[in-house]
Amino acid sequence: PFRSRQCLAFHAPISIAMEAAPAGQSTGLVGSRSLPALTSLHAYEAASSSGRVSSRTLAKGKRRPLPGLKGPLPALLLPRTRDRQVGSHVPLLMDIGSMALQDVGRLHSEIPKVECFGAGVKVRNAFKTRIAELVADVSVDNLLRAAEALRVYAEVDDLALIEEVERTMPGGQQSPPSKLAPMQCPYRALEERIGKINFSHRDDLSVLEICLHAATCLRDQGLIRPDIREAVLGSLMRWTEESALVELRRQLPVLLRLTQEHPPVLAALEQRLIRRACRGFPSAGSLGSFLQFVLDIQAGGLRLLDGPGAAVLDPPSVHYIPPLRLASLNALREVLLHWPLRRLAEEFSGSVLCFCREFESDVKPQIRLALTQRAVLALETFSDVVQREGNCVDLQQEFIYWAAFCCSAATEDLLRPGPRPMAQMLAGPLTFGSIAFSAAALTPGCPEMPSGFLGRAKELAPRSGELMEGLAQVKSYLLGTPVL
Repeated sequence: PFRSRQCLAFHAPISIAMEAAPAGQSTGLVGSRSLPALTSLHAYEAASSSGRVSSRTLAKGKRRPLPGLKGPLPALLLPRTRDRQVGSHVPLLMDIGSMALQDVGRLHSEIPKVECFGAGVKVRNAFKTRIAELVADVSVDNLLRAAEALRVYAEVDDLALIEEVERTMPGGQQSPPSKLAPMQCPYRALEERIGKINFSHRDDLSVLEICLHAATCLRDQGLIRPDIREAVLGSLMRWTEESALVELRRQLPVLLRLTQEHPPVLAALEQRLIRRACRGFPSAGSLGSFLQFVLDIQAGGLRLLDGPGAAVLDPPSVHYIPPLRLASLNALREVLLHWPLRRLAEEFSGSVLCFCREFESDVKPQIRLALTQRAVLALETFSDVVQREGNCVDLQQEFIYWAAFCCSAATEDLLRPGPRPMAQMLAGPLTFGSIAFSAAALTPGCPEMPSGFLGRAKELAPRSGELMEGLAQVKSYLLGTPVL
Protein backbone atom coordinates (compact mmCIF):
# COMPACT_ATOMS: atom_id res chain seq x y z
CA PRO A 1 0.00 0.00 0.00
CA PHE A 2 2.78 2.43 0.76
CA ARG A 3 4.48 1.83 -2.55
CA SER A 4 1.16 2.24 -4.39
CA ARG A 5 0.45 5.60 -2.75
CA GLN A 6 4.02 6.73 -3.37
CA CYS A 7 3.77 5.88 -7.05
CA LEU A 8 0.45 7.69 -7.37
CA ALA A 9 2.01 10.76 -5.84
CA PHE A 10 4.72 10.79 -8.48
CA HIS A 11 2.35 10.12 -11.39
CA ALA A 12 -0.64 12.20 -10.35
CA PRO A 13 -0.76 14.35 -13.54
CA ILE A 14 -0.40 11.29 -15.76
CA SER A 15 -3.41 9.51 -17.23
CA ILE A 16 -3.88 6.18 -18.87
CA ALA A 17 -5.25 6.28 -22.35
CA MET A 18 -5.85 2.67 -23.13
CA GLU A 19 -9.61 2.60 -23.77
CA ALA A 20 -8.97 2.54 -27.49
CA ALA A 21 -6.83 -0.57 -27.32
CA PRO A 22 -8.40 -3.81 -28.51
CA ALA A 23 -9.79 -6.09 -25.85
CA GLY A 24 -7.37 -8.69 -24.49
CA GLN A 25 -4.27 -6.84 -25.64
CA SER A 26 -1.67 -5.29 -23.36
CA THR A 27 -0.21 -1.89 -24.20
CA GLY A 28 2.50 -0.97 -21.73
CA LEU A 29 2.70 -4.09 -19.53
CA VAL A 30 6.32 -5.02 -20.00
CA GLY A 31 7.03 -8.69 -19.38
CA SER A 32 3.39 -9.49 -18.36
CA ARG A 33 1.74 -12.05 -20.63
CA SER A 34 -1.04 -13.12 -18.29
CA LEU A 35 -2.67 -9.78 -17.42
CA PRO A 36 -5.31 -8.09 -19.59
CA ALA A 37 -5.15 -4.54 -20.79
CA LEU A 38 -5.81 -2.07 -17.98
CA THR A 39 -7.85 1.09 -18.05
CA SER A 40 -7.34 4.02 -15.73
CA LEU A 41 -10.07 2.58 -13.51
CA HIS A 42 -8.22 -0.74 -13.29
CA ALA A 43 -4.99 1.02 -12.42
CA TYR A 44 -6.78 2.94 -9.69
CA GLU A 45 -8.23 -0.26 -8.26
CA ALA A 46 -4.76 -1.90 -8.27
CA ALA A 47 -3.22 1.07 -6.49
CA SER A 48 -5.90 1.04 -3.79
CA SER A 49 -6.11 -2.75 -3.37
CA SER A 50 -4.87 -2.58 0.24
CA GLY A 51 -8.34 -1.58 1.38
CA ARG A 52 -7.47 1.97 2.53
CA VAL A 53 -9.55 4.88 1.22
CA SER A 54 -7.43 7.15 -0.95
CA SER A 55 -7.68 10.91 -0.93
CA ARG A 56 -8.69 10.68 -4.58
CA THR A 57 -11.80 8.63 -3.75
CA LEU A 58 -15.02 10.56 -4.24
CA ALA A 59 -18.16 10.21 -2.20
CA LYS A 60 -20.55 7.30 -2.68
CA GLY A 61 -18.08 5.15 -4.63
CA LYS A 62 -17.58 7.69 -7.42
CA ARG A 63 -13.99 7.66 -8.62
CA ARG A 64 -12.26 10.43 -10.47
CA PRO A 65 -10.45 9.06 -13.55
CA LEU A 66 -6.74 9.76 -13.72
CA PRO A 67 -5.30 11.91 -16.51
CA GLY A 68 -3.95 10.16 -19.59
CA LEU A 69 -0.76 8.17 -19.26
CA LYS A 70 1.97 8.72 -21.82
CA GLY A 71 4.22 5.69 -22.02
CA PRO A 72 4.25 2.21 -20.38
CA LEU A 73 2.49 1.51 -17.09
CA PRO A 74 4.89 1.70 -14.07
CA ALA A 75 5.67 -1.74 -12.64
CA LEU A 76 4.78 -0.63 -9.10
CA LEU A 77 1.15 -0.01 -10.22
CA LEU A 78 0.65 -3.61 -11.24
CA PRO A 79 -1.81 -5.52 -9.08
CA ARG A 80 0.08 -7.54 -6.46
CA THR A 81 -1.84 -10.59 -5.32
CA ARG A 82 0.55 -11.22 -2.40
CA ASP A 83 -0.47 -7.89 -0.81
CA ARG A 84 -4.10 -8.95 -0.85
CA GLN A 85 -3.29 -12.12 1.14
CA VAL A 86 -1.09 -10.64 3.89
CA GLY A 87 -4.11 -9.91 6.05
CA SER A 88 -4.44 -13.55 7.08
CA HIS A 89 -0.85 -13.51 8.42
CA VAL A 90 -1.03 -10.30 10.44
CA PRO A 91 -0.95 -12.02 13.89
CA LEU A 92 2.07 -14.07 12.87
CA LEU A 93 3.85 -11.01 11.49
CA MET A 94 3.24 -9.14 14.73
CA ASP A 95 4.72 -12.03 16.72
CA ILE A 96 7.74 -12.08 14.43
CA GLY A 97 8.23 -8.33 14.86
CA SER A 98 8.39 -8.64 18.64
CA MET A 99 10.26 -11.96 18.65
CA ALA A 100 13.28 -12.47 20.96
CA LEU A 101 15.93 -15.16 20.78
CA GLN A 102 14.10 -17.38 23.24
CA ASP A 103 10.97 -17.20 21.04
CA VAL A 104 12.60 -18.57 17.89
CA GLY A 105 11.96 -22.17 18.87
CA ARG A 106 8.27 -21.41 19.42
CA LEU A 107 7.69 -19.55 16.15
CA HIS A 108 9.79 -21.67 13.83
CA SER A 109 7.11 -24.38 13.89
CA GLU A 110 4.62 -21.92 12.36
CA ILE A 111 6.81 -20.97 9.39
CA PRO A 112 6.54 -24.30 7.49
CA LYS A 113 2.75 -23.86 7.51
CA VAL A 114 3.09 -20.69 5.44
CA GLU A 115 3.04 -21.08 1.67
CA CYS A 116 6.19 -20.52 -0.40
CA PHE A 117 4.56 -18.04 -2.77
CA GLY A 118 2.58 -14.87 -2.62
CA ALA A 119 2.19 -13.38 0.84
CA GLY A 120 3.96 -16.34 2.41
CA VAL A 121 7.24 -15.08 0.99
CA LYS A 122 6.86 -11.87 2.94
CA VAL A 123 6.24 -13.78 6.15
CA ARG A 124 9.30 -15.96 5.61
CA ASN A 125 11.46 -12.97 4.74
CA ALA A 126 10.24 -11.16 7.85
CA PHE A 127 11.23 -14.16 9.97
CA LYS A 128 14.66 -14.27 8.33
CA THR A 129 15.25 -10.52 8.72
CA ARG A 130 14.18 -10.54 12.38
CA ILE A 131 16.61 -13.35 13.20
CA ALA A 132 19.38 -11.43 11.41
CA GLU A 133 18.58 -8.37 13.54
CA LEU A 134 18.72 -10.41 16.74
CA VAL A 135 22.00 -12.21 16.06
CA ALA A 136 23.70 -9.09 14.65
CA ASP A 137 23.66 -7.39 18.06
CA VAL A 138 23.74 -10.36 20.43
CA SER A 139 25.77 -10.11 23.63
CA VAL A 140 28.50 -12.51 24.72
CA ASP A 141 26.23 -14.16 27.28
CA ASN A 142 23.62 -14.95 24.60
CA LEU A 143 26.03 -16.01 21.87
CA LEU A 144 25.34 -19.72 22.33
CA ARG A 145 21.59 -19.00 22.33
CA ALA A 146 22.04 -17.12 19.04
CA ALA A 147 23.85 -20.12 17.59
CA GLU A 148 20.95 -22.33 18.62
CA ALA A 149 18.48 -19.86 17.04
CA LEU A 150 20.44 -19.98 13.80
CA ARG A 151 20.33 -23.77 13.84
CA VAL A 152 16.55 -23.65 14.32
CA TYR A 153 16.20 -21.17 11.47
CA ALA A 154 18.21 -23.43 9.19
CA GLU A 155 15.51 -26.09 9.56
CA VAL A 156 12.89 -23.84 7.91
CA ASP A 157 15.23 -21.95 5.57
CA ASP A 158 13.96 -23.01 2.14
CA LEU A 159 14.98 -19.97 0.10
CA ALA A 160 15.85 -22.17 -2.88
CA LEU A 161 12.31 -23.56 -2.86
CA ILE A 162 10.84 -20.06 -2.75
CA GLU A 163 12.97 -18.94 -5.70
CA GLU A 164 11.97 -22.02 -7.67
CA VAL A 165 8.25 -21.39 -7.00
CA GLU A 166 8.54 -17.73 -8.06
CA ARG A 167 10.44 -18.72 -11.18
CA THR A 168 7.77 -21.22 -12.26
CA MET A 169 4.78 -18.98 -11.52
CA PRO A 170 3.08 -17.33 -14.51
CA GLY A 171 4.69 -13.97 -15.15
CA GLY A 172 7.27 -14.55 -12.41
CA GLN A 173 10.66 -12.83 -12.71
CA GLN A 174 13.72 -12.59 -10.55
CA SER A 175 14.37 -9.26 -8.90
CA PRO A 176 17.95 -7.91 -8.96
CA PRO A 177 20.01 -8.66 -5.81
CA SER A 178 19.71 -6.03 -3.12
CA LYS A 179 22.68 -4.31 -1.51
CA LEU A 180 21.10 -5.08 1.87
CA ALA A 181 21.16 -8.85 1.25
CA PRO A 182 24.23 -9.52 3.47
CA MET A 183 22.66 -7.49 6.29
CA GLN A 184 19.44 -9.51 6.00
CA CYS A 185 21.20 -12.89 6.02
CA PRO A 186 21.26 -14.45 9.52
CA TYR A 187 24.31 -16.58 8.71
CA ARG A 188 26.41 -13.61 7.60
CA ALA A 189 25.14 -11.50 10.50
CA LEU A 190 26.23 -14.06 13.11
CA GLU A 191 29.60 -14.52 11.39
CA GLU A 192 30.28 -10.79 11.62
CA ARG A 193 29.11 -10.68 15.24
CA ILE A 194 31.43 -13.54 16.26
CA GLY A 195 34.29 -11.76 14.47
CA LYS A 196 33.64 -8.49 16.32
CA ILE A 197 33.42 -10.20 19.71
CA ASN A 198 36.59 -12.14 18.95
CA PHE A 199 38.48 -8.94 18.15
CA SER A 200 37.15 -6.79 21.00
CA HIS A 201 37.69 -9.53 23.65
CA ARG A 202 40.93 -11.02 22.37
CA ASP A 203 42.48 -10.69 25.85
CA ASP A 204 39.64 -12.47 27.67
CA LEU A 205 40.04 -16.25 27.60
CA SER A 206 36.52 -17.01 28.86
CA VAL A 207 34.94 -14.98 26.03
CA LEU A 208 37.23 -16.62 23.46
CA GLU A 209 36.12 -20.00 24.77
CA ILE A 210 32.46 -19.10 24.17
CA CYS A 211 33.21 -17.81 20.68
CA LEU A 212 35.19 -20.93 19.81
CA HIS A 213 32.45 -23.23 21.09
CA ALA A 214 29.76 -21.41 19.10
CA ALA A 215 31.88 -21.24 15.94
CA THR A 216 32.77 -24.94 16.17
CA CYS A 217 29.13 -26.01 16.56
CA LEU A 218 28.00 -23.83 13.65
CA ARG A 219 30.86 -24.97 11.44
CA ASP A 220 30.12 -28.64 12.11
CA GLN A 221 26.53 -28.03 11.04
CA GLY A 222 27.64 -26.18 7.90
CA LEU A 223 25.98 -22.91 8.90
CA ILE A 224 29.05 -20.64 8.83
CA ARG A 225 32.35 -20.61 6.97
CA PRO A 226 35.27 -22.57 8.48
CA ASP A 227 37.40 -19.42 8.40
CA ILE A 228 35.44 -17.98 11.33
CA ARG A 229 36.45 -20.82 13.64
CA GLU A 230 40.05 -20.62 12.44
CA ALA A 231 40.13 -16.90 13.25
CA VAL A 232 38.83 -17.48 16.80
CA LEU A 233 41.24 -20.37 17.28
CA GLY A 234 44.11 -18.13 16.14
CA SER A 235 43.17 -15.50 18.71
CA LEU A 236 43.06 -18.11 21.44
CA MET A 237 46.47 -19.52 20.48
CA ARG A 238 47.88 -16.00 20.38
CA TRP A 239 46.57 -15.41 23.90
CA THR A 240 48.23 -18.63 25.04
CA GLU A 241 51.58 -17.58 23.57
CA GLU A 242 51.56 -14.00 24.88
CA SER A 243 50.08 -14.38 28.37
CA ALA A 244 52.24 -14.43 31.46
CA LEU A 245 52.71 -17.57 33.54
CA VAL A 246 50.62 -16.07 36.35
CA GLU A 247 47.69 -15.55 33.96
CA LEU A 248 48.06 -19.07 32.61
CA ARG A 249 47.88 -20.41 36.14
CA ARG A 250 44.77 -18.35 36.90
CA GLN A 251 43.02 -19.62 33.77
CA LEU A 252 44.11 -23.24 34.26
CA PRO A 253 40.54 -24.71 34.47
CA VAL A 254 39.57 -23.01 31.21
CA LEU A 255 42.77 -24.19 29.52
CA LEU A 256 42.09 -27.76 30.60
CA ARG A 257 38.65 -27.66 28.95
CA LEU A 258 39.95 -26.05 25.78
CA THR A 259 42.87 -28.41 25.28
CA GLN A 260 40.65 -31.46 25.68
CA GLU A 261 38.28 -30.25 22.94
CA HIS A 262 40.76 -28.53 20.63
CA PRO A 263 44.19 -30.23 20.15
CA PRO A 264 45.83 -27.19 18.46
CA VAL A 265 45.51 -25.30 21.76
CA LEU A 266 47.44 -28.09 23.47
CA ALA A 267 50.28 -27.82 20.93
CA ALA A 268 50.40 -24.03 21.32
CA LEU A 269 50.52 -24.32 25.11
CA GLU A 270 53.36 -26.84 24.88
CA GLN A 271 55.42 -24.53 22.66
CA ARG A 272 54.70 -21.62 25.00
CA LEU A 273 56.04 -23.53 28.02
CA ILE A 274 59.07 -24.77 26.08
CA ARG A 275 60.03 -21.21 25.18
CA ARG A 276 59.57 -20.17 28.81
CA ALA A 277 61.83 -22.96 30.04
CA CYS A 278 64.52 -22.03 27.52
CA ARG A 279 64.61 -18.38 28.66
CA GLY A 280 65.96 -19.31 32.09
CA PHE A 281 64.82 -18.27 35.57
CA PRO A 282 66.72 -15.20 36.76
CA SER A 283 64.19 -14.04 39.35
CA ALA A 284 63.77 -15.69 42.75
CA GLY A 285 61.07 -18.34 42.94
CA SER A 286 60.45 -18.44 39.18
CA LEU A 287 61.83 -21.96 38.75
CA GLY A 288 59.64 -23.47 41.45
CA SER A 289 56.58 -21.62 40.16
CA PHE A 290 57.14 -22.85 36.62
CA LEU A 291 57.66 -26.49 37.62
CA GLN A 292 54.66 -26.38 39.95
CA PHE A 293 52.48 -25.06 37.11
CA VAL A 294 53.67 -27.87 34.84
CA LEU A 295 52.99 -30.46 37.53
CA ASP A 296 49.51 -29.02 38.15
CA ILE A 297 48.69 -29.35 34.46
CA GLN A 298 50.05 -32.88 34.48
CA ALA A 299 47.96 -33.80 37.51
CA GLY A 300 44.84 -32.24 35.99
CA GLY A 301 44.87 -34.68 33.09
CA LEU A 302 46.76 -32.54 30.59
CA ARG A 303 49.85 -34.69 29.99
CA LEU A 304 52.03 -32.00 28.46
CA LEU A 305 55.18 -33.57 29.89
CA ASP A 306 54.40 -36.69 27.86
CA GLY A 307 53.64 -34.93 24.56
CA PRO A 308 51.92 -34.04 22.27
CA GLY A 309 55.15 -33.22 20.46
CA ALA A 310 57.36 -36.02 19.19
CA ALA A 311 60.17 -37.17 21.47
CA VAL A 312 63.56 -35.51 20.96
CA LEU A 313 67.00 -37.07 21.42
CA ASP A 314 68.89 -35.92 24.51
CA PRO A 315 72.63 -36.31 23.69
CA PRO A 316 73.96 -36.53 27.30
CA SER A 317 71.61 -39.36 28.21
CA VAL A 318 71.16 -40.82 24.69
CA HIS A 319 67.41 -41.05 25.39
CA TYR A 320 64.40 -39.80 23.47
CA ILE A 321 62.48 -37.46 25.77
CA PRO A 322 59.25 -35.45 25.13
CA PRO A 323 59.98 -31.80 24.21
CA LEU A 324 58.65 -30.04 27.34
CA ARG A 325 60.24 -32.55 29.68
CA LEU A 326 63.56 -32.17 27.88
CA ALA A 327 63.34 -28.36 28.04
CA SER A 328 62.70 -28.55 31.80
CA LEU A 329 65.61 -30.97 32.22
CA ASN A 330 67.98 -28.64 30.36
CA ALA A 331 66.78 -25.73 32.49
CA LEU A 332 67.62 -27.69 35.65
CA ARG A 333 71.06 -28.50 34.25
CA GLU A 334 71.72 -24.82 33.66
CA VAL A 335 70.50 -24.01 37.16
CA LEU A 336 72.84 -26.56 38.78
CA LEU A 337 75.75 -25.31 36.75
CA HIS A 338 75.42 -21.53 37.14
CA TRP A 339 73.31 -20.68 40.17
CA PRO A 340 75.14 -19.66 43.37
CA LEU A 341 74.99 -22.03 46.32
CA ARG A 342 72.80 -19.67 48.29
CA ARG A 343 70.02 -19.78 45.71
CA LEU A 344 70.39 -23.53 45.25
CA ALA A 345 70.00 -24.04 49.01
CA GLU A 346 66.88 -21.83 49.06
CA GLU A 347 65.05 -22.94 45.90
CA PHE A 348 66.21 -26.48 45.12
CA SER A 349 63.36 -28.02 47.10
CA GLY A 350 59.60 -28.46 46.97
CA SER A 351 58.31 -28.54 43.38
CA VAL A 352 61.83 -29.00 41.97
CA LEU A 353 62.30 -32.22 43.91
CA CYS A 354 58.75 -33.32 43.07
CA PHE A 355 59.50 -32.85 39.39
CA CYS A 356 62.60 -35.04 39.69
CA ARG A 357 60.60 -37.65 41.61
CA GLU A 358 57.88 -37.69 38.93
CA PHE A 359 60.19 -39.04 36.23
CA GLU A 360 62.41 -41.71 37.72
CA SER A 361 63.54 -43.18 34.42
CA ASP A 362 64.99 -40.25 32.49
CA VAL A 363 64.96 -36.95 34.44
CA LYS A 364 66.10 -38.10 37.87
CA PRO A 365 69.31 -39.91 36.74
CA GLN A 366 70.41 -36.85 34.77
CA ILE A 367 69.69 -34.47 37.66
CA ARG A 368 71.55 -36.79 40.03
CA LEU A 369 74.60 -36.72 37.75
CA ALA A 370 74.58 -32.91 37.35
CA LEU A 371 73.97 -32.28 41.05
CA THR A 372 76.78 -34.60 42.16
CA GLN A 373 79.20 -32.92 39.80
CA ARG A 374 78.26 -29.50 41.19
CA ALA A 375 78.74 -30.71 44.81
CA VAL A 376 82.21 -32.17 44.08
CA LEU A 377 83.24 -29.08 42.13
CA ALA A 378 82.15 -26.80 45.00
CA LEU A 379 84.31 -28.76 47.45
CA GLU A 380 87.32 -28.34 45.19
CA THR A 381 86.59 -24.62 44.95
CA PHE A 382 86.47 -24.37 48.77
CA SER A 383 89.81 -26.17 49.06
CA ASP A 384 91.36 -23.77 46.55
CA VAL A 385 90.15 -20.74 48.56
CA VAL A 386 91.65 -22.29 51.71
CA GLN A 387 95.00 -22.73 50.02
CA ARG A 388 94.96 -19.14 48.80
CA GLU A 389 93.80 -17.97 52.24
CA GLY A 390 90.89 -15.97 50.88
CA ASN A 391 87.93 -14.50 52.75
CA CYS A 392 87.26 -17.16 55.39
CA VAL A 393 84.00 -15.64 56.65
CA ASP A 394 82.38 -15.69 53.20
CA LEU A 395 83.80 -19.16 52.66
CA GLN A 396 82.18 -20.40 55.87
CA GLN A 397 78.82 -18.99 54.74
CA GLU A 398 79.14 -20.68 51.34
CA PHE A 399 80.04 -23.95 53.07
CA ILE A 400 76.86 -23.77 55.15
CA TYR A 401 74.82 -23.20 51.99
CA TRP A 402 76.56 -26.17 50.38
CA ALA A 403 75.66 -28.43 53.32
CA ALA A 404 72.00 -27.34 53.21
CA PHE A 405 71.84 -27.89 49.43
CA CYS A 406 73.39 -31.36 49.69
CA CYS A 407 71.08 -32.39 52.52
CA SER A 408 68.01 -31.34 50.50
CA ALA A 409 69.21 -33.27 47.46
CA ALA A 410 70.20 -36.34 49.47
CA THR A 411 66.67 -36.75 50.82
CA GLU A 412 65.53 -37.58 47.24
CA ASP A 413 68.60 -39.75 46.51
CA LEU A 414 70.02 -37.11 44.16
CA LEU A 415 73.49 -36.99 45.76
CA ARG A 416 75.26 -40.18 44.77
CA PRO A 417 78.94 -39.73 43.83
CA GLY A 418 80.98 -42.46 42.24
CA PRO A 419 83.69 -44.46 44.06
CA ARG A 420 86.53 -42.02 43.44
CA PRO A 421 84.56 -38.83 44.22
CA MET A 422 83.12 -40.54 47.28
CA ALA A 423 86.58 -41.46 48.55
CA GLN A 424 87.78 -37.91 47.95
CA MET A 425 84.83 -36.31 49.77
CA LEU A 426 85.14 -38.56 52.83
CA ALA A 427 88.94 -38.38 53.11
CA GLY A 428 90.84 -36.79 56.01
CA PRO A 429 91.66 -33.10 56.62
CA LEU A 430 94.91 -33.36 54.68
CA THR A 431 93.27 -34.42 51.37
CA PHE A 432 92.54 -31.62 48.91
CA GLY A 433 88.86 -31.50 47.95
CA SER A 434 87.55 -33.37 50.98
CA ILE A 435 84.87 -32.19 53.38
CA ALA A 436 87.26 -32.41 56.31
CA PHE A 437 89.90 -30.30 54.56
CA SER A 438 87.67 -27.22 54.32
CA ALA A 439 85.89 -27.85 57.63
CA ALA A 440 89.14 -28.05 59.60
CA ALA A 441 90.40 -24.85 57.99
CA LEU A 442 87.25 -22.98 59.08
CA THR A 443 87.03 -24.33 62.65
CA PRO A 444 88.84 -22.24 65.32
CA GLY A 445 91.31 -24.33 67.37
CA CYS A 446 92.04 -26.95 64.69
CA PRO A 447 95.76 -27.39 63.87
CA GLU A 448 94.92 -27.46 60.12
CA MET A 449 93.63 -23.90 60.24
CA PRO A 450 95.79 -21.68 57.97
CA SER A 451 97.74 -18.87 59.61
CA GLY A 452 95.86 -16.32 57.53
CA PHE A 453 92.58 -17.35 59.17
CA LEU A 454 93.79 -17.09 62.77
CA GLY A 455 93.16 -13.36 62.98
CA ARG A 456 89.44 -13.87 62.19
CA ALA A 457 88.81 -16.83 64.49
CA LYS A 458 86.36 -14.81 66.58
CA GLU A 459 84.21 -14.13 63.49
CA LEU A 460 84.20 -17.83 62.56
CA ALA A 461 83.34 -19.14 66.03
CA PRO A 462 79.59 -18.19 66.20
CA ARG A 463 78.62 -20.34 63.17
CA SER A 464 81.07 -23.20 63.59
CA GLY A 465 78.45 -25.34 65.34
CA GLU A 466 75.92 -24.81 62.52
CA LEU A 467 78.53 -25.78 59.95
CA MET A 468 79.55 -28.95 61.81
CA GLU A 469 75.92 -30.03 62.17
CA GLY A 470 75.25 -29.62 58.44
CA LEU A 471 78.40 -31.47 57.45
CA ALA A 472 77.53 -34.34 59.80
CA GLN A 473 74.16 -34.75 58.04
CA VAL A 474 75.82 -34.76 54.62
CA LYS A 475 78.29 -37.46 55.70
CA SER A 476 75.52 -39.56 57.18
CA TYR A 477 73.62 -39.46 53.86
CA LEU A 478 76.77 -40.36 51.94
CA LEU A 479 77.60 -43.26 54.26
CA GLY A 480 74.00 -44.43 54.46
CA THR A 481 73.84 -44.20 58.23
CA PRO A 482 71.02 -42.47 60.11
CA VAL A 483 71.67 -39.12 61.76
CA LEU A 484 71.62 -39.34 65.58
